[in-house]
Amino acid sequence: MKKIMFLSILLAVGCATLDNSSLDWIPIGPEFHATDPAQIQVVSSRKEITRAYGTIGLLRVRNLKPGRDSLKYGVERGRKFIASKGADAMLLGQYNSAAEGDLDPRVTLAIYAIKYMDTVTEKDQKAIDDFEVLGILDEQNIE
Repeated sequence: MKKIMFLSILLAVGCATLDNSSLDWIPIGPEFHATDPAQIQVVSSRKEITRAYGTIGLLRVRNLKPGRDSLKYGVERGRKFIASKGADAMLLGQYNSAAEGDLDPRVTLAIYAIKYMDTVTEKDQKAIDDFEVLGILDEQNIE
């Protein structure tokens, strides 16, 4: 019983350590119906994208420790988030503060959420049209 309790505490502490990251979402396009996170394609270069697409947003996963498990966790967290926005793929990049001599380096993942145009439904097309109209009206400044 003590072993199980100890392992539970270690697991909770480990998850808390990984989850010190924070997410910043910058929408560039409309949100679509959610997609399956397991189906999100991961690419590291625009050259790898061979289908017509649009970028629906930029997600930053900040404050990750530069280690395999932490970075993998950040990618999976990003995958789930952009899937909730309707993305089909993620263009993945990173910034590591160690490059600037940081003594306690952190990594920021920059994830562009990609929507393939051949997966757009009629409902999605309405979201695109509404987004365009609201952009023209500059909904932010309407009170």
